[in-house]
Amino acid sequence: MTALPTHPATPTPSVRLMNSSPSPSLAIPSSRILPSAPRDVVPVLVSSRFVRLSWRPPTEAKGNIQTYAVYFSRESIKRERALNTSQSGLLQLTVGNLKPEETYTFRVVAYNEWGPGESSQPIKVATQPELQVPGPVENLQAVSVSPTSILITWEPPAYANGPVQGYRLYYTEGPTGKEQTIEVNGQSYKLEGLKIFTEYTLRFLAYNHYGPGVSTEGLTVRTLSDVPSASPQNISLEVVNSKAMFRERNNPF
Repeated sequence: MTALPTHPATPTPSVRLMNSSPSPSLAIPSSRILPSAPRDVVPVLVSSRFVRLSWRPPTEAKGNIQTYAVYFSRESIKRERALNTSQSGLLQLTVGNLKPEETYTFRVVAYNEWGPGESSQPIKVATQPELQVPGPVENLQAVSVSPTSILITWEPPAYANGPVQGYRLYYTEGPTGKEQTIEVNGQSYKLEGLKIFTEYTLRFLAYNHYGPGVSTEGLTVRTLSDVPSASPQNISLEVVNSKAMFRERNNPF
């Protein structure tokens, strides 16, 4: 997109048409040849650094709409700038490079082959705060310590953007299970009550005053298989031949 020069909020009052004869020029009121105002200008997406606007075409185009221009200014500065749509039929435009937590005024003007039409009513939009959420936790590790539990350890994010208020553990049983969430603190957690010899996928994130931070990649861990309640007893070996032995044991009950 290219920048347009700013122009007054009101359209040019008249347009003069010159012909080849020496007769005087003819003044035509702009309302007869220039577009009416674009309608229903609204912000459809507001971030900390950009605002996306949409609108409806003018009721009266008075010709072919060539482009739309969005004029905007920051409330604390009042200097107006402009951006135009890259295609004539586009009915939305994203205005970027804005400042967080500032109020901006926007208005939209349609251009036809004769020039700029009537301006829409200005609207005010406040950009969002810049959310400084934590980065991913460091050195996430998980190991099965029993058939029904997994021990998880981690280190705080390298970039926390403020005090970390806690951590969130997300875990899923198998490839199609429902993801569960647990709020945890510290730098280790023992996840218990799991199924024997089952794969679990874990991911982890830190959160602060602004909200949840960047999640880690999924980490897959399988719980241990079941173990006997005691060691085997009364083991005996019997030589069957020169290459094989027969082993007999009594397992505990």
